[in-house]
Amino acid sequence: MSLLILDLGGVLFDIEFERTRQALLALPGYNGTPINFGVEQQSDIFVSYDRGDISTAQFREGLRSLYGFTCDDSDLDRAWCAILDKGLFVDAVQRVQRFKDTYGAERTVILSNISELHHLDSAQRCIPVFDAVDQVYLSYVIRLRKPDPQAFLHVCRAEGYATASTILVDDSWGNCAAASQLGVSTIHWS
Repeated sequence: MSLLILDLGGVLFDIEFERTRQALLALPGYNGTPINFGVEQQSDIFVSYDRGDISTAQFREGLRSLYGFTCDDSDLDRAWCAILDKGLFVDAVQRVQRFKDTYGAERTVILSNISELHHLDSAQRCIPVFDAVDQVYLSYVIRLRKPDPQAFLHVCRAEGYATASTILVDDSWGNCAAASQLGVSTIHWS
C-alpha cells in the first residue's frame, strides 16, 4: 500500500519560469529591482502568494510596490501567468498512468505549489490530469507550500498514509530533499 504524490508544474504541466520573469521585466514602470522567480528559489512575495498568505489584490499591489509596475491588473495578470503558456505535456494523462503502474500506488494525488491566479488560468486545461488522480492539493488552498515539510505531512495525514509509504515525483531538488528527510521516497523528474 502506497501513496503517490505527483507535482503538477514541470512534471505534468509544461511550465517555463523564465517566460514570467521576462514578461514582468517588460511591464511599464519596472524599476530594475531583481526579479527572483525560478523552480528552486523565489522572492518572498511569490512564495507568500503561492502559500495563500496574501490575496490576489495584495499580490498585485505588492508587485507594484516592489517593482514599480504601472500597468493595469490585466497586464500584470497576463505577465504573471506567462509561465503557463505551454499547457499540459501532450502525454500528461499517460504519465499519470505510467507513474501509477510503475509505483503500484493505491492512491495518487497532485500536490502543487500554485497561486490563485495560476490556478484560475490553468484550471480548465488541467481537468484531464485532475480527473486522472484521486485528489488535488493546491498550496494556496491548503496554505502550505513545498518544500515546507508540513505540506508533505498534511497530504500524508489527509490521505491516511505514513511518509515511509509515500512516493513523491517532483522536478525540484529542494522539494525532493525536504520530502526525503521525512522518509518519503523521491523521484526527481527532469
